[in-house]
Formats: sequence, C-alpha cells, structure tokens
Amino acid sequence: MRINIDNCMIGNKALASVLLLYYHLCIEGNFSGDETVYIDPKDFNGFDFLQVEIDSSIIDIDEKLIREGAIIYLLCDLNDLVVEHEKSFMSMEYIQKVLGVARDGKMSEIPETESLFELFNTDQTSFDFVQYNDILREIYSKYIKERINSLIG
Repeated sequence: MRINIDNCMIGNKALASVLLLYYHLCIEGNFSGDETVYIDPKDFNGFDFLQVEIDSSIIDIDEKLIREGAIIYLLCDLNDLVVEHEKSFMSMEYIQKVLGVARDGKMSEIPETESLFELFNTDQTSFDFVQYNDILREIYSKYIKERINSLIG
C-alpha cells in the first residue's frame, strides 16, 4: 500500500491504531491476549500495512512505526491463538497465513520474527513455548517498550 496526499487519512488512522495497540500492550507489560480488540479493523489490519510506503514529501507519518505496528498486530493475534488453542494451533488457517507472509519476507522490519517463526517448523507436541515466550518478550522490549520510551523522550 502506498500512502500519499490522496489517502493520508488512512495513514493517520493507521498510526493512531498502532499507538493505541502499543498503549494496551504497555498496560499489559507484554503480549498477553486480546490487544487487537481495541483496533477497528476498518482502520487497521496488520496484513495490509506490512509493506506500507509513505510519501514523506507530502505526509509526515512514521512509515517504520506503521510497518512494525502491523507486525506487532499480527503477533498479538497469533499469540492469542497459540495461547487459546495450545493443543491445536498449528493447523489453524490464520496461523498458516501469518507464517506465509513471514516466509514471503514481509515481516523483515522486525528481524526477531525469523527466530519466532522457526519455532513453528516442528510438530505440535514439540513446540517450544518457553523459547516462544522469550522471543515475544524480546520483541516487546525492543519494539514496543523502547519505541514508546523514545516517543515520550
């Protein structure tokens, strides 16, 4: 998606959605569940903004933050399914869709996702939940907590 003067409201709503998502994640202190329920899917869907391009000569919106936020959004929903369906999440369509966009290189804005998604290359009974949670904590610390701290100075 390319955001320019003709659709700058889309960019503004996307940025607002990312900040709202990060706010709720900060309240929880990590990925915990249901953070994306606060985001209107008409305004922001993680899949649509993974490779967003902002015409920065016209609109002053942080492209990197929106791209990272799109990945965080998808990780929130992915985590909800992993936690809620601990015994059967590997076969879920949504998880396969997220893994597909990761394989296509569309989540490279957060390189740590590569290690996270490698964990899914196993059978359900061998999934390493400890390492999975460790990687999510690392992503939370680096891309949410540090980002919010940098924004507030």
